[in-house]
Amino acid sequence: MASPETVARLVVAGSVVENARGTLLAQGERPSRVALILSGTYVGTWTAPDGRIADGGIVQANLSEPGQFVGVTTLRGAPIISGIDAVTPVTMFTWLSDEFRAITESDLAVSLELLERLIYGIQLLNHLMQLRTFTTSASRLAGVLLDQEAVSFGEAPPITRGQLSALAGVTPQMVSRIIRKWEASAIVRRIGTSGLELLDRTALEAEAAPLADFPAPEPTSRPASAIPEP
Repeated sequence: MASPETVARLVVAGSVVENARGTLLAQGERPSRVALILSGTYVGTWTAPDGRIADGGIVQANLSEPGQFVGVTTLRGAPIISGIDAVTPVTMFTWLSDEFRAITESDLAVSLELLERLIYGIQLLNHLMQLRTFTTSASRLAGVLLDQEAVSFGEAPPITRGQLSALAGVTPQMVSRIIRKWEASAIVRRIGTSGLELLDRTALEAEAAPLADFPAPEPTSRPASAIPEP
């Protein structure tokens, strides 16, 4: 656990943002910030020099659970390498990266916490590369829908079709083809232009079954333990 002095300084230096929507951290923003996500779900975004935007992607292919620390790469002095957008309203604790590093660099507990999170990120990257190499588009899409059921189904689900395609590592056109096939098999039903209803959970679970051969790494066992919550 961080020392009482470190905790006190972090609480004073940090800012709480409640029920945030849209962009949480912008790619390349200055001054750089780090954030602890306290509640809500979010996804990474990448912006090309010509303005094209990609949601999700290989690094953040799974929506993150509350208690995750983002923007760690900015602690080296560089801007954040990807944007962070809210999928559902997010509450987070943020710090300027330079201030956070100055406060925590002599605290071993915080350093170990950040190291553990970076190791998990590397393990997750390896896992995602395995999925894209050895599993089918349909299996990955089914897995995303089941893992993120709360934000994937309904008349106007928070997660977009573009985000679904990026999270599953398939093209938007392939997502449409797979969903049409599942609709013909009465597994799902499309609602309007973006809604989706789950009709046959057993069949969708069967589609996702091959993913079980590639178990995901366990996230940090001490979520945010060294970093204070307000």
